[in-house]
Amino acid sequence: MNKALVNFEAILKAKNVPLAKKEIKNGQILYNGKFKLNDSQSLPFGIVFDNKEEGIIDFQIVYHKLAYVTNFDKKNQVLAVLNELNEMKTGYYRICLAGDGEIYMRLLSRTTEDVRAAYEMMIVGSTIAKSILPKIEETVGKK
Repeated sequence: MNKALVNFEAILKAKNVPLAKKEIKNGQILYNGKFKLNDSQSLPFGIVFDNKEEGIIDFQIVYHKLAYVTNFDKKNQVLAVLNELNEMKTGYYRICLAGDGEIYMRLLSRTTEDVRAAYEMMIVGSTIAKSILPKIEETVGKK
């Protein structure tokens, strides 16, 4: 396992963040977890790292199931709100609409052996998701 992954796991252990780890295609390493949004709702997420031996490695963080579009007559309205949020509220993250109606948020980036910034982006992403969720839910008609 490369040094970045060793360092990432050390941060998770030190911060007592329990994430499930598994190897996926192309030798990439996936860590899955959930952030608690409130007493009844949690936000599933995953962070995937390339498992190259050394140097700069790519990673992706995805916050799944922010909401679902079930009325595709509202698709244009939903996309307009997602675009507005992407421009004003999400920083280095992007909110996306999948073909099945799932709305998710993702970040693609690179890191070195010093993965503190990747860990911090993972934590900040949950805060961003929590702050934009009411607007998304209002738009898709959940609330």
